[in-house]
Amino acid sequence: MPAFFTYITNITYYLLFAAVVGMLAPTGKYKKFVTLVTGFVLVVMVLAPVSRMGRDFNVADFFAGVAGLPSFQVDLLYGEYTTLHDRQLAAAFEQQLFFQLEVLLLRNGFTLHEAAFSHRSDFSRITFVRVEVSQNEAEVRRVPFIRIEPVQINRGPAATPEPDPLVTEIKNLIANFYNLEHRHIYVNIRKV
Repeated sequence: MPAFFTYITNITYYLLFAAVVGMLAPTGKYKKFVTLVTGFVLVVMVLAPVSRMGRDFNVADFFAGVAGLPSFQVDLLYGEYTTLHDRQLAAAFEQQLFFQLEVLLLRNGFTLHEAAFSHRSDFSRITFVRVEVSQNEAEVRRVPFIRIEPVQINRGPAATPEPDPLVTEIKNLIANFYNLEHRHIYVNIRKV
């Protein structure tokens, strides 16, 4: 008999035993003591599988008899479960990253429209960030009245264009927050 059915059977037999002992126990302080002891033993019986989980307890073996499936099918279902579990963890992790990045950029005057992340499979480190942002209208109005743009002199094919200061500011924010290098951060600024 599989472990799950044995577990349920043992608890059922114990409940019947505890009920009979409760009826046979004398009234008064002894009945309270018997109820306390039988209740404590029931709690220990119910929590016994949880105490074994850290050691050699196998969840697949415990639930193998519930569906009446052979062990290879249980292993297949367990593999599909772990795949689905990993996908859900990745989606939740990326959703949390999006929320963090949205708050970080909003505090600094930017609105996050889209974000894509790449991370390690154990969720220990972010390896790549691509964002699309726009500057908040209040921040655009905050630009000084007179703005002098530097003149760029193109001195041949070796001249490289100056990086956009907004892109550099956003890259600095993200790089400092997630401890990433600038080359792993891609920023697209949406014009409003």
